[in-house]
Amino acid sequence: MPTMIPVTVVTGFLGAGKTTLVNAWLGGYGRGEVAVIVNEVGTIGVDGELLADRVRTLVEITGGCVCCRTQRELVLALEKLAAEVPAPGRVVVETSGAASPAGVLRALAAGGERGAFALDGVVTVVDAGRVDRVLDHDLAVEQVACADVVVLSRGDTCDGDALAHAESRVAEHAGAAIVVHAKAGTLTGGDGTLEALLARARATFPSPRPVSPARSASHVYETVSLTLEGDVDGERFADFVEDELGRIAGRLFRTKGIVSVAGIDARMIVQGVADLMEVTFGAPWRREERRTSRLVLVGFGLDPVALESAFLSCARLAPPP
Repeated sequence: MPTMIPVTVVTGFLGAGKTTLVNAWLGGYGRGEVAVIVNEVGTIGVDGELLADRVRTLVEITGGCVCCRTQRELVLALEKLAAEVPAPGRVVVETSGAASPAGVLRALAAGGERGAFALDGVVTVVDAGRVDRVLDHDLAVEQVACADVVVLSRGDTCDGDALAHAESRVAEHAGAAIVVHAKAGTLTGGDGTLEALLARARATFPSPRPVSPARSASHVYETVSLTLEGDVDGERFADFVEDELGRIAGRLFRTKGIVSVAGIDARMIVQGVADLMEVTFGAPWRREERRTSRLVLVGFGLDPVALESAFLSCARLAPPP
């Protein structure tokens, strides 16, 4: 079994500041540790030149978005990196501002022919000062909805009220993402490195946020947040995944959740991309902690009422008196 190489996807709308942040994060690694794949829509690469001195291997994919026309080039690039000896410790894929993360995630989901890759997180960068204009675009809404982490960039150009407004707008679409700020290309707070940021995203699952119908009605992409207090029955939850989620697999982009299963001490971590689902186990539930199952679905044509009803039916039945 090959060693799994973590892949981080950095996405965001045109001009969000992705390359500036990636460049800062690369400073936290040795030159031989990270490989970077940069995608640009034009036929001439620019961003890659800005990153080349900091990385072990740089692959530029130009002339189209890796979510569609050049998706095969992304898969081939990943395969080539997996064949390197030694293989890189991490791969960062910086998409073009015009790329759909759903297409990129589908390319990554199967792990390649070598089965060597594992999605480690999606980081979406949003210009805090342009949030209203940006989120008028369906593509930007999708980029935010698929995120594990949303970075509000250029926070140094906004006052406190503008940053609070940007957080509020992003929260309407980021059902399961943590939101952090960046000023002058550097994260504020204690998440200065990419590793620290991803570790926090793995350890923290924000409370589900309601999506504003007035804001989201014109957008194709939807976020459905489901919560169940207490344990689920393992067999019922497996049926829910197979039947309910299987029925809408073609309309799902991301599935993410932490589930409390009756009889299992550890948190069950659910990660899905399109119709591929991965289940792992995380930290144990603490004795004093309230066990709660939370699931976030990102896709289109979803029925929140039916999904909530089906999810709640997974609850463990109380034993007879």
